[in-house]
Amino acid sequence: MASRERLFELWMLYCTKKDPDYLKLWLDSFVSSYEQFLDVDFEKLPTRVDDVPPGISLLPDNILQVLRIQLLQCVQKMADGLEEQQQALSVLLVKFFIILCRNLSNVEEIGTCSYINHVITMTTLYIQQLKSKKKEKELADQTSIEEFVIHALAFCESLYDPYRNWRHRISGRILSTVEKSRQKYKPASLTVEFVPFFYQCFQESEHLKESLKCCLLHLFGAIIAGGQRNALQAISPATMEVLMRVLADCDSWEDGNPEEVGRKVELTLKCLTEVVHILLTSSSDQRQVETSTILENYFKLLNSDHSALPNQRRSRQWESRFIALQIKMLNTITAMLDCTDRPVLQAIFLNSNCFEHLIRLLQNCKVFQGQLDCLAISTIQALTAVMNKSPAAKEVFKERIGYTHMFEVLKSLGQPPLELLKELMNMAVEGDHTSVGILGISNVHPLLLLIQWLPELESHDLQIFISDWLKRICCINRQSRTTCVNANMGLHIIKTLDSHSSLHRTCAENLIALHGSLGSQSVSSEEIRRLLRLLRVDESEYIHPYTTPVTRAILTMARKQSLESALQYFNLSHSMAGISVPSIQKWPGSAFSFNAWFCLDQNQLTLGNANKGGKRKQLYSFFTGSGMGFEAFITHSGMLVVAVCTKREYATVMLPDHSFCDSLWHNITIVHMPGKRPFGQSLVYIYDNGQQKVSAPLRFPAMNEPFISCCIGSAGQRTTTPPPSQIPDPPFSSPITPHRTSFGGILSSASWGGTLEKSKLITKLISAGTQDSEWGCPTSLEGQLGSVIIFFEALQPPQVKALYLAGPNCLSPWKFQESDMAELPGNILLHYTAKACKNSICLDLSTNCLHGRLTGNKVVNWDIKDIINCIGGLNVLFPLLEQISHFGEGQISEGMNESTVSELITPVEGDWVILTSTKASESRLERNLIATFILIVKHFIQRHPINQDNLIHSHGVATLGALLQKVPSSLMDVNVLMAIQLLIEQVSLEKNIQLLQQMYQYLLFDFRIWNRGDFPFRIGHIQYLSTIIKDSRRVFRKKYGVQFLLDTLRIYYGNDCKYSELSLDDVRTIRTSLYGLIKYFLCKGGTHEEIQSIMGYIAAINEEEQLFGILDMLFSLLRTSPTRGQLFLLLFEPGNADILYALLLNQKYSDRLREIVFKVMEQMLKCTNVYERSKQRIRLREVGYSGLGLLLNEAPINTSLIKSLINQIINTDPAINFKDLLSVVYISHRTHINVRVVICRKILQILQSQPDAAHQISQQVGWQDTLVRLFLKTNFENGNTLHKHSRAVSMKDSDKNFSAEDIKRNFDEKIDEEKINSFASANVSSDQWSLEDRHSLDSHTPLFQEDSSVGELSFKSENQEEFWNNNPSHLSLDLSGIDSCELSDSGSHMPDSLPSTPSPIESTKSFSVQSDKESSVISDPGFGDDFSLLESQERCEEELLQLLTNILNYVMCKGLEKSDNGTWIERGQVFSALTKPGISSELLRPSDEIKLILLQNMLEWTVTENRESKTNPVTAENASRLILIIQDFLQSEGLVNSNMWNEKLLDNLMLLFDGLSVWYSEGQVWAKLPQIQIQLLLGFIGRGNLQVCAMASAKLNTLLQTKVIENQNEACYILGKLEHVLSQSIKEQTEIYSFLIPLVRTLVSKIYELLFMNLHLPSLPFTNGSSSFFEDFQEYCSSNEWQVYIEKYIVPYMKQYEIHTFYEGHEDMALYWKNCYEALMVNMHKRDREGGESKLKFQEFFVEPFNRKARQENLRYNNTLKQLSNQQLITLRRWKAVQLYLTSERGPWAERKQNPIHWKLANVENYSRMRLKLVPNYNFKTHEDASALRDNLGVQHSQPSSDSLLLEVVKQVKVSNMEEDKLDLPEEDLTARVNIDEKEEQDQKEKLVLSEDCELITIIDVIPGKLEITTQHIYFYDCSIEKEDGVGFDFKWPHSQVREIHLRRYNLRRSALEIFHVDQSNYFLNFKKEVRNKVYSRLLSLHSPNSYGTRSPQELFKASGLTQ
Repeated sequence: MASRERLFELWMLYCTKKDPDYLKLWLDSFVSSYEQFLDVDFEKLPTRVDDVPPGISLLPDNILQVLRIQLLQCVQKMADGLEEQQQALSVLLVKFFIILCRNLSNVEEIGTCSYINHVITMTTLYIQQLKSKKKEKELADQTSIEEFVIHALAFCESLYDPYRNWRHRISGRILSTVEKSRQKYKPASLTVEFVPFFYQCFQESEHLKESLKCCLLHLFGAIIAGGQRNALQAISPATMEVLMRVLADCDSWEDGNPEEVGRKVELTLKCLTEVVHILLTSSSDQRQVETSTILENYFKLLNSDHSALPNQRRSRQWESRFIALQIKMLNTITAMLDCTDRPVLQAIFLNSNCFEHLIRLLQNCKVFQGQLDCLAISTIQALTAVMNKSPAAKEVFKERIGYTHMFEVLKSLGQPPLELLKELMNMAVEGDHTSVGILGISNVHPLLLLIQWLPELESHDLQIFISDWLKRICCINRQSRTTCVNANMGLHIIKTLDSHSSLHRTCAENLIALHGSLGSQSVSSEEIRRLLRLLRVDESEYIHPYTTPVTRAILTMARKQSLESALQYFNLSHSMAGISVPSIQKWPGSAFSFNAWFCLDQNQLTLGNANKGGKRKQLYSFFTGSGMGFEAFITHSGMLVVAVCTKREYATVMLPDHSFCDSLWHNITIVHMPGKRPFGQSLVYIYDNGQQKVSAPLRFPAMNEPFISCCIGSAGQRTTTPPPSQIPDPPFSSPITPHRTSFGGILSSASWGGTLEKSKLITKLISAGTQDSEWGCPTSLEGQLGSVIIFFEALQPPQVKALYLAGPNCLSPWKFQESDMAELPGNILLHYTAKACKNSICLDLSTNCLHGRLTGNKVVNWDIKDIINCIGGLNVLFPLLEQISHFGEGQISEGMNESTVSELITPVEGDWVILTSTKASESRLERNLIATFILIVKHFIQRHPINQDNLIHSHGVATLGALLQKVPSSLMDVNVLMAIQLLIEQVSLEKNIQLLQQMYQYLLFDFRIWNRGDFPFRIGHIQYLSTIIKDSRRVFRKKYGVQFLLDTLRIYYGNDCKYSELSLDDVRTIRTSLYGLIKYFLCKGGTHEEIQSIMGYIAAINEEEQLFGILDMLFSLLRTSPTRGQLFLLLFEPGNADILYALLLNQKYSDRLREIVFKVMEQMLKCTNVYERSKQRIRLREVGYSGLGLLLNEAPINTSLIKSLINQIINTDPAINFKDLLSVVYISHRTHINVRVVICRKILQILQSQPDAAHQISQQVGWQDTLVRLFLKTNFENGNTLHKHSRAVSMKDSDKNFSAEDIKRNFDEKIDEEKINSFASANVSSDQWSLEDRHSLDSHTPLFQEDSSVGELSFKSENQEEFWNNNPSHLSLDLSGIDSCELSDSGSHMPDSLPSTPSPIESTKSFSVQSDKESSVISDPGFGDDFSLLESQERCEEELLQLLTNILNYVMCKGLEKSDNGTWIERGQVFSALTKPGISSELLRPSDEIKLILLQNMLEWTVTENRESKTNPVTAENASRLILIIQDFLQSEGLVNSNMWNEKLLDNLMLLFDGLSVWYSEGQVWAKLPQIQIQLLLGFIGRGNLQVCAMASAKLNTLLQTKVIENQNEACYILGKLEHVLSQSIKEQTEIYSFLIPLVRTLVSKIYELLFMNLHLPSLPFTNGSSSFFEDFQEYCSSNEWQVYIEKYIVPYMKQYEIHTFYEGHEDMALYWKNCYEALMVNMHKRDREGGESKLKFQEFFVEPFNRKARQENLRYNNTLKQLSNQQLITLRRWKAVQLYLTSERGPWAERKQNPIHWKLANVENYSRMRLKLVPNYNFKTHEDASALRDNLGVQHSQPSSDSLLLEVVKQVKVSNMEEDKLDLPEEDLTARVNIDEKEEQDQKEKLVLSEDCELITIIDVIPGKLEITTQHIYFYDCSIEKEDGVGFDFKWPHSQVREIHLRRYNLRRSALEIFHVDQSNYFLNFKKEVRNKVYSRLLSLHSPNSYGTRSPQELFKASGLTQ
């Protein structure tokens, strides 16, 4: 308030005193009061002040007039120069005016005054002073002048830009239209003096400060920005000249401040930008200057040539400043074009030749060395701005300049920076390239330029960066891919890839991946051909670096990136696009049905949401003139809305919760149905992809008016929008679904049509005409529209479904459909498709000819599945696989990305999974190149019957299988298997049976492919085979059944195969899996052929592992198979299971195999489903076991074989066959002692358990020799070696593991009989072979008891030594290597004791023998191996001796119970066998010891028998005969060995003599017994030891005391014998003398008188009991009297007595032994003869069938191998033929360097047998080697070239379908020449006329076959063994094809015919001589219609007349 009072006071003083000083004070006070409004700095934004200066009405009344006078005075004094006070006053005046103008209401009034003119005048003068060059002026202070000028310019700004628009703009803040509309105060009108003032200020302004120039430019900009009226006045040629001069003013660059100069340039350019925008919005009559003129001068300046400047002024700094100016000017162009009416301005730019100027700028900028990169970038930005969103500008640029020229210019600048390349990408998207997803591709040519530029970029980082971004930009969505495809980007990529040496690998991979993505949209045949040509290599073994990415790219093309899509469609992306339909004068039908395929991009969803107003994307609109009709559109959220418009209402039905903006193709069908009766309810049905989604009531418009506005996918006519007051509430909107993962939620029709509530939710009514405000303004579909069909009748649901199933690419979906589709073509109103569109005219495919007009463009894409057939079919891809197969170990990582290399390794077995055919699963498989290729094949045949047929007829599957066999094993992993699975599943879905069969044959069941990978790969393949076989067993059984699997085992997993990749355990597992498949087939019922196959396999294979596997499988089947009954019947057939005996003869097989053979036999013999007579062959009833033994003559016999044989004999027969048993015993005499011990135990058990066993044995021929042979010694070293070997084998392959408790339980079984107890006392306990009890034998229980837990065979692969180390408490029961008596002694072990450790349970010492390794692990350290073996050997010998003698005794005593001479000869043969030459010296013990034991046992038995039956004459006779034998034995053997005379024998003899004493009086024979008794007693006395001698002496003494000796000779005999012993005793001084003295005394007393001793021995001491007789007689014996008496009298009578009494007995015994020996030899001969016969029968029944079957199987197997080899050769030959076609001159794989073509005569002949054509010779040879040899030059060895190697492989291959170039292939279809309709012939009955065997003679081969002649055809059937299934020389001719038949000779024999056909082909057939003429006559009798000249050559020659 004080300031106002002060102002009032000062003003009153001025008015009173009229003193200018008071006015100045008032002004000064006023200015200081409102100083905040003095904002004179143009660079600052205006500050917002709450207060405003006062209005003019609030100021003193005459203030304006006073100030005008003061200002005028200042102007007048300006000429003379103002004083300082006046200058200050003028400044105050200007400041006052500025403050007043800040109250915008004052602007207009002040502007009308003359103040501005005076201010401009003063400012002009001041600026002139500032521009002056006078020195004094320069030294003067010009601050006040500059202050005035600045304030004056600010005053002008306040007048002409009151709202400071210019300041906002230069600060970067753009005022919106709304803000501008709120500016209600207009600027003052521009004074006419401004333009001269502005122009004059810049005249000669070199010395004017740059800041003042900037202020002037600010003022000009403010005037332009303040208002259009003032701007148009200010924009004049003069001001434009000033602006251009400022830009071109180079003089100030040298001296001025660079920042101020730069600011001046920026302001100038901003002014020009505003000028252009102003001129653009003005009319032509308002403009003083045209925009084109400005642009012309602008571009002249931009491209001005400054070369005319003096060199001293063209400094480096100047050049950089000039380039900076150009950059700013280029950036200004972009700013100029950023306006509302951009297209108009773009047209002006085009007319100004802006493109030429900009390109010239690029061309000229290289003369400078400055910021060229920035200049080029700005130029590109300017070009982008000019062409932005202007198709016309792009076309003009393409026509005038061309991108090629721009590329050349850019290349001339050198290596581009990254920013320049980014700018080119920005040009393509017309925005930031990182926002391509939103912007899309607007200009594809810069991308093509970048692709072309890539090879010339030296920086690999740049190449990778650009290629990566190119891939992102071009593949962002379908629209981008379509744009790139239409621009032929694929060809540009391939052209760039040609320079692969300049491209980084990652860059090339990115480009190929880009091409693959584009190819999934569309690809041409030329692109594929050129892409494949990229991969050509000069050397076949070389891998092109593009092979891997190209393979994956082709997979991408074939797989597609989405579901099924339309290949041809209308692109309606532009808002003005669409199809306009002609008027429809009368609707033909009663309903409306619309069917179309369309696709909306997913990113449009977000764009639509961003636009809050929203638009409705029209699907169709059909309206009458009155506005009624049908409409359907897509909302901005992607929902479909169907509408019907009537005169008053606009009714809609919405498909909620279903967004169509998902980048997927949809088939939409909309059916409007009117009510069926008057006032009935009309309905609308909406179908999506064939399924009904909505059924709702909707009005049906009247159809009686013509439809004059018809559009499809077009915005059509816009509806007048009512005022806002009439706009209703917003409609119902459903939640927006951002994307769809599948076909979306399916809504059933019942749920939609059922309730009223739901229909209310989707149905809406609004007033007609308000639809634009409700649903948005109509626009085009903004997507892609496929085929469109409109029907005038309602479609039924089956018809809708059929239209959907036909797909988006079917032009006539009703052509091959059912009957309900037949009526559809008659109901079509119109039918549009993109393929029927040309020159924007959409042809109507219906009969109504409603041809539409297209606004937009059509897109016709080509699927690679179709295109591939244009360049050779699927075969063209196989060279890719060949290149992949050359990948080595080191190249795998190079051919793949780093991210996938580590994942190439096959997963472990647990990772094996069966994948479904989805893209996600396939991406996992793509890590493997082979799997990728297989997926390519899979996708090429997917839903493509043409490619499937192509694959069949071109033998593509066979080729694929053959090429897969060449792939390195490192590439064959589980991924390949999964890919094959997906391929086969796809073929199964296609239901192409023929192709599926080829897949099975050449891929899945060809193990040549599958046996080259690692273990998971192989086992996974077998698992997959098992899966599909079990799904459809009958399909595979015939061709891929048992025989196939057996051949597979033999070929790929036999003993000849190498398993470098697999361990033995893995191989065993694979075999087991294959055996499992065979088992599966047989479990379902075996056939005769399958069993024959198995037997053939067993006969032919020689590997034990495989034999064991197949036999184990048979054994398992015989036990567990549900159909084992049938299997038993098949195996019992002769020649099947019985030939397994032949396996026992092969010595290289181990015991494990023999055991499994016997298990199979045992299982069969236990079968109850077969008659017993059928089992006789298996039991060897006709053959016998002796033949088997003879065949095993030289082989070492081990425990396992003997155990199995005895088991089979004992357990499988109802009654034991002792002949077979003894045959096995005979075999076992060569076994180790421990084996014989066990056998003897078993025989002894049988003898004791079966009463008639001994008798049965005694009835067998040669049983004595058989049993005695068990006494034979074995070579201990050899036996030990054999034992160790068998133990090692059995330990390695042990199939049973018993715990110690099981062994103890099995071995500790006690036998109840007395004899067994006696053996137990001799440390022999029962073993595993022992009988449990009598019941077990009677019930046929096996003697070899097994624990049920180990009954199954289980193979362990772990090392047995490790098992022993880890499990010392467990034993492995090894019956194949039993050492000594471990079976008996091991049962006494404690469970936790070691096997070799004696158990404290038993009092006896146990022992066990192990092999070397075993003993070192488990033996006691102090118990040596050798000692253990020796000890066990000795104990086994003792036990064997004991057992065997008991057996012999059993048989001789119980088996031979008679006492006749024959019986005793049988008994005596045992002793003869013991003394047989060659045997007696090889026995375990001397034969006399064995005989002694036998005799002792027999003696014991005889004593017992006599004791029990004393009056039995048989027993007595047997006893007497035994005594004679013992007498003979002691008299013969006892003379040599005194040990024979033992105590036991003496006791038993005496007992027997005592028992027989009752028979002494029965006859002469019995009377000799006392004499024999005395003889034997004397023998015991003379040769026994002391104890025996004492006993015998006592016995004889007793006998003599009771005996009456009356015979003198007898007395001499007794005395003589005793004297000899007595004299020996006295001489040796033994104690025998003391035993004999009582006897001598008794004898002397008996015979004293009989022998006249009193006469001859007078000195004989008395025997009357004198106490001195003992000593006296001893002395007397040495006297001469006694000795003479003995010698002369006693000894002669003694000898006489011996001869008389015992000689006859000796003779009888000698004869007896002779008879025994002869009988023994006879029996042995009989036995050997029977054995020989058995051997012959065994060979006849088993060995020869086995060998025969082996030969047959090997022949069949070799034929199979030949067929496989031939199949492989045929396939490779076919492939070589295809390769020649593909690598031909015009082929897709054409060789870079073509080989020279050589020619030869064709094989085709004319009627004269002339060959008139030449065909290429692919087997050309110069024969240089032959000519060199002919000329004796030697063969010149040269390195064969790859071409020659190729020619060697390819033999006359077929290049094309030309007839003259035939492949020499056996599978050639010879019926191709038949041109007769066979269907007609089949209607007639065809009868056989003749059938004969013959041979087809070709140039190189003779094919045996069969010729059949029928009434209509001639057939030849190839019967060669090498013939492959379906491939051979089979052919069939109709008789009409035969032209001539001639008789021929073959090998000089008249046995052949040659048949000529009408097509010049001929066939030479050879017959048997007697058959030829019959065939010839029959052929002639059939009267072939075309035959002639069938006379013989002789007749033809004679008829020719040449001989006349």
